[in-house]
Formats: sequence, structure tokens, C-alpha cells
Amino acid sequence: MSNIFTDAIRVHARPGDRIDAVEAQWITWILLGRRGSYHVPVLIRREPEGAYVDIQYGSGKSPDIVNFCEDHAPHLYGAIWGRHYNEGRDRDVIWQDDVNDGPYRYCRYGFDEVRVTTTDDRPPVAPEAPWRRDPDGSWRLSVNGSYLTGNCRQADVGPMATPTTPLPDPPPTALPTPTTPNDWGDPLSAIDPRWLAPLADEHPTATLIEYRWRGRVVHRAREDDDWDGPSWQHRCADDWDNCLDPEFLRATGATDLLAPDEVYARDRAEWEKRATR
Repeated sequence: MSNIFTDAIRVHARPGDRIDAVEAQWITWILLGRRGSYHVPVLIRREPEGAYVDIQYGSGKSPDIVNFCEDHAPHLYGAIWGRHYNEGRDRDVIWQDDVNDGPYRYCRYGFDEVRVTTTDDRPPVAPEAPWRRDPDGSWRLSVNGSYLTGNCRQADVGPMATPTTPLPDPPPTALPTPTTPNDWGDPLSAIDPRWLAPLADEHPTATLIEYRWRGRVVHRAREDDDWDGPSWQHRCADDWDNCLDPEFLRATGATDLLAPDEVYARDRAEWEKRATR
């Protein structure tokens, strides 16, 4: 089996145009080509007024995104964005306009609250921060931050899935997402603010770590049963709503969500280092 790729594609209509349901289906089938989606459920999500359409699929055996970018997108659409995850790596990347030339960079995601359940009666990190204790014993902290991670949407749909392929029942450890449940995820990296770094993975007193965005759980880490016994596992539910890529935010007019400049500078340095490996 080849590496499984999860792709989230957003296609914007030109100003004054709209993408209706039929056209959204047409775009999806162009992307899928003859080989369909490779082990990733196909999901089509259209903005109510037709300003854009989101398509989730697995491009592992379907390179038709190249033809779409070259033959259709420049003439018919205002912009195209893609978030891509390769199960052989641990971070999502984002690109715009051209799947071949990008530009590509790591995709940063945002959170505005952290919730942690611990085995003792103290906050897990930075006790001077304004943590609050909930009646259920968990600790909550309102904080604007961001991270890098990898979002996999692999599921048991076979190597040639289509929009009509039935979705499997999610396993009990899956995390709901705006698209399809996530049952396998990567730890967080490059967390900002940096003092939250101890909550990127296992923590000696934590039993549950949740990162939230506007009330929605976007990342969860806890000990779950695995095939060889209990282990610390991550589940990812990031989507376009908490995408803090700087160029995406500027293009959509959401510049109030931009992370500090130094955060993006570190990401660029990491990306350039990756390119030389």
C-alpha cells in the first residue's frame, strides 16, 4: 500500500459568480479522476451562497489535481487552496493556486482555549497563568495560540472511494471533525506560546489534553487502548475555520487572526531547513 494522502481543497468562485451544487459535484469528479479517492472518505461541502466549495479526498492514486490547477482553475475560478497531509510525515502543508509550484509551507492552526484533566490539584503548566478549575475537576485556560500538526482522515472506504461510498462507523476512539471522524493523529509541534510546549504530548500529570477553537475541540490527546495496549494517542480535527496560514488569512480578510510575525518566521525557517534535507 502506498502512503495515504489526505487533501482538503477549497475552490473559490470568481467575484460575482457562484458555485452551485452541480458544479461542486463536477469539480469533485475532476479531482477524483478514474481512480477515485485512495482510502480517504470523499466529502463535498459548499458555502451556502456558493462563494466556495470544500472537497476532502485522498490523492494517493489520483494526480488529477494537477490537471485541474492547469486546465480549469486559472480560467474558471478565483482561487484554489489546498491543505495536504502525507502519512509518511507529521505536519500538514498548505499551498495556493498551483499544486506543483505552490507556494508550499507548513500549515499553522489556531486555538483559543486549552482544557486539561490532571491527576493532582495543580494546573499542568505555568501556574501563574489564569487557569480556572471547572466543577468536573479539569483546568481551563483561555489563551490565543497556534501549532503545527498532521490531519489524517483515513478510513475504511477502500482504494477507489467516491462521494457515494458508504462511510464506515467510526471507532470509539475517533474524534468528530467538521468533515469525517479522525482515528489517527500526530502530536503537536511548534506550539505558540512556547510555555505551553509541555502540553504537546505526554505530560506527567495529565490524563486528557484538549485544544479548542471557538468551543470546538480541534485537538485531543489522551491515553486510549491500542492494538498492543493503552498508549498516549492524538486525534486531530483542524479545518479551514482554524487555519492561521498568513496568506490564507490575508486572502480571506481575517487578518485579526494572524499569529505573531516571529511565529511565521520560525515556520519559514523550518520549511527551508526541510527543503534542504
